[in-house]
Amino acid sequence: MSTWVRDIVILVGGLAALAVLALGGQAAVRARASGSGASQTPAPVPVVTPSGSAPAEPHYERWTVIKVVRPVVVYARPSTAAQVRTRLDRFNQNGYPNLALVDTTREVGDRLWYRVWLALRPNGTRGWIPEAEGSLALYRTAAKITIDLSERELSVTRRGQVVATFPVAIGRPGLSTPKGFFFVNQKLRPASPDGPYGVLAIGISAFQPKLPYWEQGGPVAIHGTNEPWLIGKAISHGCVRMRNKDVLQVSRYVPAGSPVEIVE
Repeated sequence: MSTWVRDIVILVGGLAALAVLALGGQAAVRARASGSGASQTPAPVPVVTPSGSAPAEPHYERWTVIKVVRPVVVYARPSTAAQVRTRLDRFNQNGYPNLALVDTTREVGDRLWYRVWLALRPNGTRGWIPEAEGSLALYRTAAKITIDLSERELSVTRRGQVVATFPVAIGRPGLSTPKGFFFVNQKLRPASPDGPYGVLAIGISAFQPKLPYWEQGGPVAIHGTNEPWLIGKAISHGCVRMRNKDVLQVSRYVPAGSPVEIVE
């Protein structure tokens, strides 16, 4: 992970433009200039038929993703008098748009608040963001990544259906891949596609708890590899390795901001 982060910083540091990847379909995050929504196609909402002559569309999980358009403050509680959890600029330290996955919403007075998962230590950190005109862009996703550590397998669900599964390598004993509920917070191309992180790194909001001193706090990613023969083994520092062609396919299936669940 440390080398991956250095690769990313080297790649991004020389760029003045945003290093957002457009890897097909829903993989890019592009908010409308007004900040009132996203150009990404939302997941369809089931339509209820009044007559009962035709069945309603099937229900499936959908999630709301926040893209920061202007800097926002994240609070520990839904109040501007509460402790500040963090501040989110428009872009993160790698030049990628700052994203947060919505957990729930609450109205306090005449203001709507979003409780969100954040890409912060410790894993699972959440906070509250107040709705503010022009500061947030919202879009929906019906895609989810599930990583089964015991099976060493990654599966992609879209609109309630598993559409693909892939073998993966996971964290080695003593540096196991952290379990929990996370989200895709960035997609970045390593400096060299022939390096240890392959053609793409799909960053997730998890951190390796045992490596807090690593650059950027030891973030975990789902990434490609230049050692495909190690897929299926427990050999990483906590990241999830995939064959290069597989990680590109996952990126095409799963928009940034989508949830990632890691289970045993």
